[in-house]
Amino acid sequence: MTLMTGELAPGRCSSTIRQGQLGLGQSQRRVALHVRPCTRGRSRIARQPVFAGPITADRSASPLVSENNTGHKPKTSSNGKAPSARFIGPPLNESVQAILLAGGTSTNALARFRAMPAVKLGSNMQLIDVPISNCIKSGVNKMYVLTQFNSHTLNTHIAANYPPIVFGGPQKKGFVDVLTASQTPKSANWYKGSADAVRQQLDSILDAFRGMNLPDELLVLSGQAIYKMDYSDLIQTHRKSNADITIATHAVGLGQASFRGCCKVEADSGISKFHEKPSGDDLAKLKAVSKNATEQDPFEVSMGIYVFKRDVLVKLLQSEGDEPADHFGHHIIPQALKSDHKVVAHNFDGYWRDISNLRDFFEVNLEMTRPGSPITVFDVEETIVSRGHILPPAMIHNCEIKHSLVGEGSALRGSSIKGSVIGCNSFVAKGCHIEDTLLMGNDNYSNDRERERARSQGLSVLGVGENSVIKRAIIDDNVSIGRNVEITNKDNVDEADFTDAGYVIQNGIVVVLKGAVIPDGTEI
Repeated sequence: MTLMTGELAPGRCSSTIRQGQLGLGQSQRRVALHVRPCTRGRSRIARQPVFAGPITADRSASPLVSENNTGHKPKTSSNGKAPSARFIGPPLNESVQAILLAGGTSTNALARFRAMPAVKLGSNMQLIDVPISNCIKSGVNKMYVLTQFNSHTLNTHIAANYPPIVFGGPQKKGFVDVLTASQTPKSANWYKGSADAVRQQLDSILDAFRGMNLPDELLVLSGQAIYKMDYSDLIQTHRKSNADITIATHAVGLGQASFRGCCKVEADSGISKFHEKPSGDDLAKLKAVSKNATEQDPFEVSMGIYVFKRDVLVKLLQSEGDEPADHFGHHIIPQALKSDHKVVAHNFDGYWRDISNLRDFFEVNLEMTRPGSPITVFDVEETIVSRGHILPPAMIHNCEIKHSLVGEGSALRGSSIKGSVIGCNSFVAKGCHIEDTLLMGNDNYSNDRERERARSQGLSVLGVGENSVIKRAIIDDNVSIGRNVEITNKDNVDEADFTDAGYVIQNGIVVVLKGAVIPDGTEI
């Protein structure tokens, strides 16, 4: 369960909270704290999406009215605009399959022990849950997750939280399948890039072994971005324009443009130019020339979200050009424009944050703790179907907690916690002050008896020891922090590597590494 606090002071509570749904027909009771099931919690049925009919874990039809399907029409689209009255083509669960790219390497300190899409989001989810959640809410219930780098944690998470029987069942045929890099008769190499990963897995993606028809469109998604999008709007744009490729775009400022694929979008939404990570004159030529650019955000960039006609994607991936087509941004999209394929833009003006570095990840998590956050843990968590362990609720004694998320299985004693994310199974001893910090929790639950036994045997106790102060830091899984420790980056160091001591500093943020032991009285 996740506890989301507004402001909790000792002896009183200003938040009105509702117990999460644990089963059909169960009444909701008002209690003192807002409690929602955690992904490590009990098996359950996902909440009904806002514009869907009754469902379980996947949607049995497209959320918009289709020529072949009738259903509840949403009042607004993902961009906050009224959708068109009719949806072109067959329902998405019959015609679209999603490919989630989750195999790339990263220099992020948190990716030393898992793939970046497997890094925790909020108190109990992972980044990969965001595109999966968007797919389920949009009616896309067939997904392939392509993994390669540090993939064990990600593979385990998907298997536990999206089990085939619960998620799809024999009639609905919904699934979230992991396709990991492997040697085949066609290729003995690792993925060389995003497009090469899809190329190597095409046989599996287009295999009709489940008795399904081949998809009309393939939806290609990044596994490490934070946003809420109804992909049915994107598919609608793609089908209305009869495009070969549709790219979801977003207006950004100069600081982000050089790290993205920049587009020139014409008045009819057609893309005439595309340059991956431009700089210098190439970047200047794309400033304020695009249809959806603004004075504040003069560049229109790709969000790393693509819709391809199936035959077009296969042809582009299998064509032999002068250079290998290993990346969508560097190779596939420019190649498509040169060969006169119709490439159009679907502008998305909602919240979007690409997690390209540690600071992005840190700031997104802190945003989720604040009132009025553009995206919350509940937006993502409602579509997760968990078979995790049953954990006791968070136990909070004599604490002051403001604007924070607290995961289930946690024990907090006589401490002050402000604007922070406290992961599942965390322990914070009395007298601590934790502010603007991600405490990512522990893999296993422990109680006071087990902690006392560990101390008596001279073993480290996972959690934060008495009278410790932590500000603007990330504490990775299974960390033991001793008594009277200060982690505040008091010298304002921007980059440093103290791996032997159990921590690094990236983007000015202290990261205590997974499994580290920080001795009593340490100052960082």
